[in-house]
Amino acid sequence: MARKKDQEIGVVRGEFKRLKSSKMAMLSIAGLAVIPLLYSGMLIGSFWDPYGRLGDMPVAVVNEDKGAVMDGKKLQIGEDLVRELRDNDDFDWKTADREKAMDGLKDHKYSLVFVIPEDFSEKATTLKNESPQPAELSYYVDDGYNYLTSTIGSKAAESLKEQVSREVTKAYAETVFASIGDAASGFGDAADGAAQLADGAKSAEEGAQRLRDNLAKLTGGATDLKTGVAKLANGSDQLLSGVKKADNGSASLSQGLAQLQAGGGQLAAGAAQAATGADSVASGAKQLAESGKALADGASGAKQGSETLAGGASELAAGLKQYAAAHSELANDEGLQKLIAAAEAVSAGADQLKQGVSGVASGAAQLNAGQQSLAEGAGKLQSGIGTLDSGLAKFNEKLSEAASGASELSGGLKQVLSGTESLRNGLHQAGSGLITVSDGSFSLAEGSKELEAGISKLENGSAELSGKLGDASKEASSIDGNENQAEMFASPVSLSENKLAGIPNYGTGMAPYFLSLGLYVGVLMSTVILPLRDAAGRVRSGWRWYLSKLLLFAPVVLLQAALVDTVLILGVGLDVPNVPLFYAISAVIGLTFMAIVQFFVTLADTVGRFIAVVLLTLQLASSEGTYPGVLLPHWLQKISDWMPMTHAIKALRLALAGGNASAIGEQLLLLAVYAAVFVVLVLLLFKWRSGKAESYRADSIDAPAHA
Repeated sequence: MARKKDQEIGVVRGEFKRLKSSKMAMLSIAGLAVIPLLYSGMLIGSFWDPYGRLGDMPVAVVNEDKGAVMDGKKLQIGEDLVRELRDNDDFDWKTADREKAMDGLKDHKYSLVFVIPEDFSEKATTLKNESPQPAELSYYVDDGYNYLTSTIGSKAAESLKEQVSREVTKAYAETVFASIGDAASGFGDAADGAAQLADGAKSAEEGAQRLRDNLAKLTGGATDLKTGVAKLANGSDQLLSGVKKADNGSASLSQGLAQLQAGGGQLAAGAAQAATGADSVASGAKQLAESGKALADGASGAKQGSETLAGGASELAAGLKQYAAAHSELANDEGLQKLIAAAEAVSAGADQLKQGVSGVASGAAQLNAGQQSLAEGAGKLQSGIGTLDSGLAKFNEKLSEAASGASELSGGLKQVLSGTESLRNGLHQAGSGLITVSDGSFSLAEGSKELEAGISKLENGSAELSGKLGDASKEASSIDGNENQAEMFASPVSLSENKLAGIPNYGTGMAPYFLSLGLYVGVLMSTVILPLRDAAGRVRSGWRWYLSKLLLFAPVVLLQAALVDTVLILGVGLDVPNVPLFYAISAVIGLTFMAIVQFFVTLADTVGRFIAVVLLTLQLASSEGTYPGVLLPHWLQKISDWMPMTHAIKALRLALAGGNASAIGEQLLLLAVYAAVFVVLVLLLFKWRSGKAESYRADSIDAPAHA
């Protein structure tokens, strides 16, 4: 009878009657309302602002630094760092020795241990070395006990590294600024020295002009001397030829006198010939003696001139070397080096000339002596032949004297011949030396022009250098290197963070992910309590059957969303720019999850719940709730946009960030599409099952609600 009465009640009324009749069902529904709050509320609350409580994390610092000295300044970077950390509230800093700190890390008394090694300050002083060594700051963490601690430790270590780097750079900057002050004084002294160098260069330029003029004269004189010596050499060749003839004549004379002495019969004829020859010999010998004397005097003067020339050229080369040595800035001047080389060449040529002229003088002296002997012999010959006619009685005696004089004449001519050859060779050597002197003096004159031009450039450059050094001294003096400048040197760049949304903490950033998870779990848990597959009354149509479940399920889901939103906003302190919109988004998300889960549970009951759990796992992995999508595996990136939770999280993030309505509407529209598709599927399922609804009828509407 009761079953017949139940059959007449529609499924909608029957569902509510069954719910009213079961206090346990009512309590279960009340419990279902707090499930999303248990998940999302507690997760968001626990992760609300973990980095804001880092000041409670115990961190040990071990300072083993022994200090160092840099530019006379004592550095204790380890002690300075520990002192600053004590005033730092980023962590709960504790000082300890290495053994105590490592034991505390193993016993989890300390979350992190930072160790400042003994050479920390010493390595920091290598900043100015050619091969600097970075100071190493070590930290230890038990990542097996809590991996997130290692992440926090790496960030803290990076912060400490920047802090220490700033302090080291600041100390170095102070030293640099002090050095700049010293450099300013040095620039001033260098400017004065450059001015003096400019004055000296001006004097050197005037001296170079005089040198150029004198070298021009030297070049002209050397050319004239070369021409004269060439003529003298030609004359010596002619003289040598005449002396050879005279030598041959004296030899013939000596032979003739011998024959005359042996054959007195031919004396008359020979006497006549001898008189004639003696007159010629006497006249030639006299002229030869006079020319030999003039030649000897000229050779002596040439010898003195060549010695003077050689001495002047040697002094010139030595003076140029001394000038180059006194002016080290000209050591690599190409023009000056050419000038010195030319001067040395002139000196060498002058030495050759002196040797040649000396040889000429020696030969001329010998020639003069021979000529004098020749003149004396010729005089005697002439006297003897003159008296030949007066007395043939004295013929043999005088003939003997004539033979002796002829022999002396022959010897004198031999000496004259030897001296003439020496004179000729000396003159040719002198000509070769004068060619070298002429070429060297020309090169020397050209080099003096280059020297004058180089010294002029040196004068201009020295004046410009003096002005630039003066300017540098003024600029360097203007840098006083105060503490603010050293601080700027150590930290020239500041970081300005500009957040587009202004999310205040970690909990707010994770709220969309945890809230979506809580709503999905709340829907999934509700299917365990709420009856979604049976019919609580007579099934007149499939859509009424679905409506009975919707009116039972939807209020629970909306209550869950409203309750968790209220607690997050009022209890936890979640800052929401548009509260009504936030409630509406949560409602749409909850109803979308409801449609999806309802279809799977209605279709396959426990198996459907398993499928819903698998779907939840895929959504948690691919929805970018924790890490950006680009960091996910490639296949998860492919399915991310097909997961409803991805769009749910995006909609909630846009709402918390104050995003524009069109962007939020786009995500809600996608969720609505998911909801519509699964609502249609559930309707089709109930319509298909409505033909055999009797097999899904509950035994009694008064029975406790169950799935």
